[in-house]
Amino acid sequence: MKKSYLILLLYATLPLISWSQELITPKKNLVDKKWIHNQNYQMEWTMLRDTSKFTIGFVDTKVDVLNDKIQVITTVKMKSSPWIDSTIVKKADLSPIYHASYNAQRDMSLHFGAEIKGFYQEKISGKKTEIAQQAAPGYFDSNFYPMLINWLPLKTGFKADLNIFDYNPKGKTGVIKAHILSVSEGKYQTKKSGERKVWIVEASDEIGSADGKSVYQIDQITRQLYQQRITMGNRIMEMTLVEL
Repeated sequence: MKKSYLILLLYATLPLISWSQELITPKKNLVDKKWIHNQNYQMEWTMLRDTSKFTIGFVDTKVDVLNDKIQVITTVKMKSSPWIDSTIVKKADLSPIYHASYNAQRDMSLHFGAEIKGFYQEKISGKKTEIAQQAAPGYFDSNFYPMLINWLPLKTGFKADLNIFDYNPKGKTGVIKAHILSVSEGKYQTKKSGERKVWIVEASDEIGSADGKSVYQIDQITRQLYQQRITMGNRIMEMTLVEL
């Protein structure tokens, strides 16, 4: 009887164990600062359809360490007008300071503090929304977290959740979750350095499609991102490092 009771207790606790993941917030300060340095690299953005692959555009990423701050500027170059995102975070704990995003459809600017203030303006209608929103501290900027993944203490079996703030008037707005679903070891064939050991990181978030996932291939030694594969339903896209 005692044995049967213990077995039932084990089955009852298994769901709690399986769903328990570490929650990463800025105050945990898990990032080794050796990964944080000035960077400038380009990714080719491609769409995969059946057996064909075609280029959508190129994504330039520039990371500048500015005293006690880190600035990340991402420029998406397409046939249409470019998409530019700028993010500034504190170097000490990577908490957000500023985020701006400009493209052909809309402009947005956010200043983070005790209150999140800024604006969101639609280009076609001209409608401008002033933003003034409260959020409990302990989150990262949604535009910054893909960069943050490269710097986490990755190891086989690592899983975690991250609090991120995202403003989207057509979706979820506020503090939402990003999920590190799995981390495993792998190998990536580079053009310049041959075969490299990588961390293969599978992640998802609550920003867009519920079935959207990204798989990152990150160099174990340098933490350079080689490739990101994004799956959203039947759509598959890849960001691949342009090796100069």
